[in-house]
Parts: sequence; C-alpha cells; structure tokens
Amino acid sequence: MARQCYAWTLPYGVSFSEDADVKDGRIVSETLRRRLEMLVRDTRVYGALLSRQRRADLAGAEAGFLARIRK
Repeated sequence: MARQCYAWTLPYGVSFSEDADVKDGRIVSETLRRRLEMLVRDTRVYGALLSRQRRADLAGAEAGFLARIRK
C-alpha cells in the first residue's frame, strides 16, 4: 500500500515478540537490537541519498517523476 502512495520503503521489515524481545519496555534481544540498528542506519543513509536526488530532480530539466511538480 505504501508503495502505491509513492512512499519509499525498505526491502525488509523488523518484527518482534514482546515476550521474548522486550522486557519492561527495554530491548533484551541482541538480534532485535542489531536489526533496529540496521533499520536506523539504512533509513539515514538511503534517506540522504533520496533527498539529494530529489533536490537535483527538482532543479534539473530531465524527464522524471518529479518533473511534474517543478516550478
């Protein structure tokens, strides 16, 4: 659904079991902790790349998805 609304999505998800991975509001699973660190890193890295490309697309003259909203 998100993709159909032109949202950017990662090719994976992060799920957890409250009984096994979280205790008293704290992450206790090292696997979950690593997966969340990967999610944060990928969101930061790919978000920055997409942001730079968006600015370039809006400033440019090439055909592309964002060409329709150029001023």
